Amino acid sequence: MKTKDKIILTSVELFNKSGVVAITTNHIAKELGISPGNLYFHFRNKEEIIRHIFKIMCQETYALWHTKKGQKLVHPLVLIEKNFELFWKYRFFHREMYYLRRKDSQLNKMWKLHIAKVLKLMTLMYRRWIKAGWMKMIDNDEETQFVVNVLLATASTFLHFFESADRQPAKRHVENGKIYVARLLIHWTEGQMRQDFEDFIFSTSKKPS
Repeated sequence: MKTKDKIILTSVELFNKSGVVAITTNHIAKELGISPGNLYFHFRNKEEIIRHIFKIMCQETYALWHTKKGQKLVHPLVLIEKNFELFWKYRFFHREMYYLRRKDSQLNKMWKLHIAKVLKLMTLMYRRWIKAGWMKMIDNDEETQFVVNVLLATASTFLHFFESADRQPAKRHVENGKIYVARLLIHWTEGQMRQDFEDFIFSTSKKPS
């Protein structure tokens, strides 16, 4: 594995564990067993590392939501599962994005573009689910936008909300997030898809915390 890739992987691990504020480039270099100078050869500062990680996260997110022509349609519950695994993988962003955006104007611009693209991809996916008979037709574009906005807002803020309530970061909060999103989306499901959602919510709710 290239040094640059090792820096990214280690940074994600340290940011998730201790938070962005507590971790410096010296911490990252020490964890990797390299000199700070070696790290700076690849990244000028911590902000550049964070932006690079953000770009990777964005590409992984788009890959989940983008369906190529002729490609098999992804089941909504599978997409929920994969999205929350991705949220957990880069959880420091969801815990600290407000702070990071205020500190780095470039990252703030990247975040706004990312949200706009995700909303567009979600809207397109929902329309495909309607055609598949999985979801109800929504009356107008404004209502569709409302549904998509609520789902994204809930999914992207769940970690901060649940962790701030008990102050004990844990992956069980991912399960809580999945249930909340599924319980929101179930109101627009049709036919067998509604039963799939009911079964998922029941089985996930019964899992030990």
